[in-house]
Amino acid sequence: MSPHKKFETPPAPNMSISKESDNDSLPFDRVTGRVRGSVNMLDIEKNVEWVEVSGRWSRMSIMGTSLTPEILSIENQGEKDERIIIFMIPGNPGNDGFYTDFGRRLIRNLIAREERLGHRRVQFLFYTLSHLNHVLLPAALRCSDSHKVNERFNLGDQIQHKLDFVKEYLPRGNRVYMFGHGAGAYMLLSILPYIKDDFNLRKAVCLFPTIEKMTESPHGIRLRKVVSTLRQNDWLARTLSFWVDLMPESLKRRIISMKLSSDQSPELVDSLSELLHMNVFRNIVHLCNDELDKIGTLDETLLFHKNLIYFYYGANDGWCPIEQGQQMSERLTRGHVVIDKDHVEHSFVFRDAATMAEKVLQFIV
Repeated sequence: MSPHKKFETPPAPNMSISKESDNDSLPFDRVTGRVRGSVNMLDIEKNVEWVEVSGRWSRMSIMGTSLTPEILSIENQGEKDERIIIFMIPGNPGNDGFYTDFGRRLIRNLIAREERLGHRRVQFLFYTLSHLNHVLLPAALRCSDSHKVNERFNLGDQIQHKLDFVKEYLPRGNRVYMFGHGAGAYMLLSILPYIKDDFNLRKAVCLFPTIEKMTESPHGIRLRKVVSTLRQNDWLARTLSFWVDLMPESLKRRIISMKLSSDQSPELVDSLSELLHMNVFRNIVHLCNDELDKIGTLDETLLFHKNLIYFYYGANDGWCPIEQGQQMSERLTRGHVVIDKDHVEHSFVFRDAATMAEKVLQFIV
């Protein structure tokens, strides 16, 4: 796929991490690209790989109807390039698996729209990258000298990580759309000036953007003391998560499944269980603390490229109150700020993935 170093891990029990197929039969014509029957039966492939980003191992997920080496080529393919690249930067916790159901639904919706409009066939690719050490490193990678399993990374580290990844691994397709969710929106806006000229970047979309006044938000007020205590007393964070570390993965997934609705995707259960490790938990707490420290008064330089930036705010968001969306609409051109009317939650991947997969269609044209 690329000249860069990568590592594929064997799948854990009950958890496919290298490739998925929603249906054994092929429901569309490889030549015409026309879907036979419901687009919901469309086969979506998923590759999950550990790739080395500037010397640090990172888990990357890619989804699409075809993931051949040619489709995943980094270089732009000129006039024949029919790839539309969608890159999602997670919030905190930053696990790529949280966005599997959302990404799968989004690709299907996009293909269905292309079919209705009678457009020529294009290839949609959905990329997601986990934050550094927000997923436990596989045992085979823990001997790396440049990246330790117990290392903690702050907001600046995670921003640089996304910039390095985009430059090293993201394909230069026909069109590129980038999304940032929660604090991922802050990361997206931070790297935008350094990448906009390297891609045919159409839009940088911030979903439920945590980009200002975190400590003044309802959730920030409630969590500030808790995460600050855990940061100042790292032994406490280690102790709280140590016992969970000893639990078998199957038991973790069983407990999580009991707390979720029966229609939740298996990938979401697996991703939640991956958070229940001591060093992952410590990194989540460390990043949250750093976000609360650094994301204060709005940094106006984040909005420098106003023609590319779009925002989607929730009506009842505990991290970015609706007042912030109303103020942002006064800063940007009409149509660049959308305020949700359906009470979608900030953490939309848990209950509202299907709804958001419909709503973000307006940004991909």
